[in-house]
Amino acid sequence: MDLKKENDLLEQALSVAEEGYEKAYRFLLDAYEKAPGEFGPQTLYFLACLSGGAGMPDEALGWLKTSILDNGWWYRPEVLIDDDLAALEENPEFLALRAASNARYEAAVSQTKAELSWSQKTAPKLLLAVHGNTQNAQTAREDWTAVLNGDASWQLETIQSAEPDGFGTFRWSYDDASYRPVAAAMEQLQAAGYEKFVCGGFSAGCDMLLRAVTFSNARCDALVLQSPWIPMLDEHADAAVSALKRKSIALRILCGAEDADCLPLAEKLHALTKEAGLDVTLTVQKATRHQFPETPYTLQGLL
Repeated sequence: MDLKKENDLLEQALSVAEEGYEKAYRFLLDAYEKAPGEFGPQTLYFLACLSGGAGMPDEALGWLKTSILDNGWWYRPEVLIDDDLAALEENPEFLALRAASNARYEAAVSQTKAELSWSQKTAPKLLLAVHGNTQNAQTAREDWTAVLNGDASWQLETIQSAEPDGFGTFRWSYDDASYRPVAAAMEQLQAAGYEKFVCGGFSAGCDMLLRAVTFSNARCDALVLQSPWIPMLDEHADAAVSALKRKSIALRILCGAEDADCLPLAEKLHALTKEAGLDVTLTVQKATRHQFPETPYTLQGLL
């Protein structure tokens, strides 16, 4: 299973978990047992947490053994300190697994660099896609390829974070450093001579784009923000709105109606930028959680 489809399945599991952890565990276990070789570390982590939260610590430990011991995968240290895994906190096997995972994480951190896919101009217009947390550049490419809908006038490129999240996935931190690879990529691409330059972000990638526009010389013609997790608004809302207006950047905000965490932020950004007179729209996507909608929209329809 590719990471995009896996992420969508995990969103479904979260929805089921609202009715109970055991029910969500059985839902995800059923999907896993049909094709176990197609699932990555995030699914095994979810199975561990769901079973742990449902009072099945032996099953939780078993999933972590499969992931870390058998498959050689690893996780960001803080995710293995979780209330759902609390029953394992004094288990020697769990502590050994966590130590092995942490060591692999530290090794990955020391070797990882941000990666911009762009090498040359191949189309008149450019879309730079920024992944969310627990994702990677390939996830972003798959998501935004659907949005481009085969329009050959657009070139799609990605920027991948320098911060590992887990085996094969990456994250962004909400600080004064993590956004800099995004800003550097935008500034490099501004000079490449495209007739239109648009940046698309998902979740935490939206925060990185807003920080890049606000705290650097980076600019583009439009930002398309899907499921925007944008904590930067808490402290820097005025600065962000000012930068967007000064640089004449259009804003297209999209968020699932069932995305309880991000929809209030999407609405706040829309209200602030509309009041400031920016070119902005907000689309609330029905029957959608923290994900791209099942039926893709198109970039042509937004701009």
